[in-house]
Amino acid sequence: MKVSAIIAAGGSGTRFGGNIPKQFTQLSDRPVIAWSLGAFSRSPMVNEIIAVSPAGDEDRVAELAQRWVADKPVRVVQGGATRQESVRAGLDAVSSANEWVAVHDAARPMVSPDLIEAVCLMAQEVGAAIPGIRVRDTVKEVYDDGLVLRTLERTRLFLAQTPQVCKRLDLLSAYELADEKDIRATDEAGLLEAMGVPVGVVQGNSRNFKITTQDDLALAEAMVRLSEFS
Repeated sequence: MKVSAIIAAGGSGTRFGGNIPKQFTQLSDRPVIAWSLGAFSRSPMVNEIIAVSPAGDEDRVAELAQRWVADKPVRVVQGGATRQESVRAGLDAVSSANEWVAVHDAARPMVSPDLIEAVCLMAQEVGAAIPGIRVRDTVKEVYDDGLVLRTLERTRLFLAQTPQVCKRLDLLSAYELADEKDIRATDEAGLLEAMGVPVGVVQGNSRNFKITTQDDLALAEAMVRLSEFS
């Protein structure tokens, strides 16, 4: 199984605040993006890494990749205005020799090689796969005015994580369909679902959360201090 990892780090992180994009914010001894680069570098499933950078930060990302990625080729490409555009830019840079792609949010620094492998193996079995964690709390759908519309049945609800793994050609076709029908999705699985590709779900990890706010960064810092991550 030949897998190209696309690390999506092209966003500006406006919800995060601060003076620099969150992917370059320091988390313990390295920037946030370096944790994801290191995890995919250590994964035996991955044989190349495509890092999608904000415009103007390509040299910075290349320097981080040189430090934190060992023994695997890395290409840095400029991202777009949206996550969907950024991932497409990364997808266009993937080697045609690789059948599979694994798309991961750089803002999920606590991903592990074990989880990467589990998602890859599920994708190989069913065609595409994502990690997900079951919703534990009661979920309400709410009107714009703040009143509850209804309570959703949570037994089948999962919170999607990354990496999301699928065949390279399937994702290319999904992007072509999205362009044709003006489909906008927040993850790759949404595009694949629109095309009818089955997507499996493996048990994710609560540590694999996305850093969106300063509180998330503080939680990640505490996890690094208390865990085996390195």
